[in-house]
Amino acid sequence: WALEHVTKETYISEGADGKRVEEKFVFETCIVIMTAFSNALLAFCILKAKGEQSLTAGAPAKEWIFAAFAYFGSHMMNYMSLRYIIYPLQVLVKSCKAIPVMFGEVIFESHVKLTPAKVVSVLMLTLGLIVFSVAQKSKKKEDEEVKLDTKMLLGLLIVLLALVCDGIYGPYQNKIKTRAEANGFKVSGFHNMFNMNLYQGSFALAYALVTGELFSVMGFFQRHPDVLVKLIWVGIAMCFGQIFIFMTQASFGALVVTKITTVRKLITVLFSVWYFGHSIQPLQWVGIAM
Repeated sequence: WALEHVTKETYISEGADGKRVEEKFVFETCIVIMTAFSNALLAFCILKAKGEQSLTAGAPAKEWIFAAFAYFGSHMMNYMSLRYIIYPLQVLVKSCKAIPVMFGEVIFESHVKLTPAKVVSVLMLTLGLIVFSVAQKSKKKEDEEVKLDTKMLLGLLIVLLALVCDGIYGPYQNKIKTRAEANGFKVSGFHNMFNMNLYQGSFALAYALVTGELFSVMGFFQRHPDVLVKLIWVGIAMCFGQIFIFMTQASFGALVVTKITTVRKLITVLFSVWYFGHSIQPLQWVGIAM
């Protein structure tokens, strides 16, 4: 995951060819398409190599489609929100991701209960992320001032809807697993990986065709063919990262995955600080410790 993030940061923040140029890679939907179908293909090969008879683990396709639509919705709303609010504000709101996931598990699976230890753990995780985000020192531009206007409210609404999607797609996979096991099927991480990525990639492909992004990215690749090499690295890193994430999802549930991916982001941030020469403020270390 750290390799995937650093590679993306290289060509998105620095631009094509690894240089500070005016044209940057802004086709995030196409990244979703490429990585989703790559992940689905890898999961398909592993399932077939293991001799699995059912690619859906006995679950109806509509169940996976519902979960994958929320998965796709979360990604797209995160991107859309940045049209209306600045990135630090989005990160601040998204720091609360573990909270809807925690409640989502309770909503979709009646046997899951909230325990004091679980609530305290989630609150400490969320508070640590908020402290880390707020303490980040940045040079604000004039268009990055936080103004409570209609544009900002719309952006906040979109990112809150992304949080709702976060609270659906992970916990709903838990529900699919519980139902499948009740019917005598075993859901492995590769079932999750195959179905979630197959349908998310399909939704992303349809979206890119409707918006014209798919055609725009083709022109970008013609101007900067070397970016394709970096995208291949992203795809490879994402594939291996998703194997472990979806195996964890199948074995331990959505909330544990959320906590692990949060720690993964911490490791990624520290790696990025070392690799790109970023700095961390003293108060941010307090957030990291929390």
